[in-house]
Amino acid sequence: MSKHLLTRRGFLRGAGATGVLLGLAACGNSGDKPGAGGPSGAAQPFRYTDGRGITVDLASRPQRVVAQSSAAAALWDAGYQVTGVYGELGLTDGKLNYQAGNIDLSKVEVVGKTWGEFNLERYAALRPELLVDLSFDDKTLWYVPEASADKVFGLAPSIGMKMPGLDLPAIIDNFMALAVQLGADPDAAPVKAARSEFDAAVADVRTAVAAKPGLRVLAVSRDATKLYIADPKMHPDLKHLASLGVQFVPTAKPLGPGQYFEEVSWEQAASYPADAIIYDGREVPAMADTVSKIATWTNLPAVKAGQVYPWQTAAPYSFAANAPIYRDVVGWLNKAKPLG
Repeated sequence: MSKHLLTRRGFLRGAGATGVLLGLAACGNSGDKPGAGGPSGAAQPFRYTDGRGITVDLASRPQRVVAQSSAAAALWDAGYQVTGVYGELGLTDGKLNYQAGNIDLSKVEVVGKTWGEFNLERYAALRPELLVDLSFDDKTLWYVPEASADKVFGLAPSIGMKMPGLDLPAIIDNFMALAVQLGADPDAAPVKAARSEFDAAVADVRTAVAAKPGLRVLAVSRDATKLYIADPKMHPDLKHLASLGVQFVPTAKPLGPGQYFEEVSWEQAASYPADAIIYDGREVPAMADTVSKIATWTNLPAVKAGQVYPWQTAAPYSFAANAPIYRDVVGWLNKAKPLG
């Protein structure tokens, strides 16, 4: 995967995480405050092995946790509020980037607001006890800048949540497990309600797919010079949707380890016949106008039929974030028609 994809497409770098959902836990809090279980809860030992094979072994549960925005949002929805956050935290039309989910920026310290931005001094001032990020190669952390990684890792142990090979529910379960180990309550009413809503949306996706046999869906990322064809096996949400019956158009050839997109010229766009197209929701707003001037895009049957829909890739890995996204999937599945 090119450096261009590395900086703009999302599923690119990182570290993995494994865990078993614990049945007994107190509510999670951030900062210096102990969890709802009180001092005895905070004093519980913490042990976690991530996808890099690195084990974080602490004498007590960490109280000051800093996380990348997608990871922080997943923990937030699972009932644990981090102390600090970095990642994609910009505003679009006055709203926080969807990758940041339900994070309340007034309750956290912001260490960085976009790719490559990580304020070491601000991070150190938080006296972090744990850093949580995503890993897309089981080696590196997604949003920790390579140039400052050694200094970042020298200030606190880190966990990389595993991405490769897992589907969306498995990753959500891993975040739930981590949140519980940090002190969240898996039986909290908001968490249980979100799980129920997600399960209902999943069932509706399955029903919608069954009603549209043969519907071919192409997932892409776009820029002015290239089209990027997503490998559905590599993206957790696409992998899960495929298991529910969504028929994704594959890449033309197998991709190498750690590659999430096949990079092709716009002239090759017609080589991937599809009835519906979903496009990377992280692209800049002006991209819609840009591609409207590319004939090989506008001539695609799915584009002519108006069967093009946003794909909210890299949304927080939580039930709360993905229930409405799957509802949107149901919506476009119900609208789209096979084009022959």
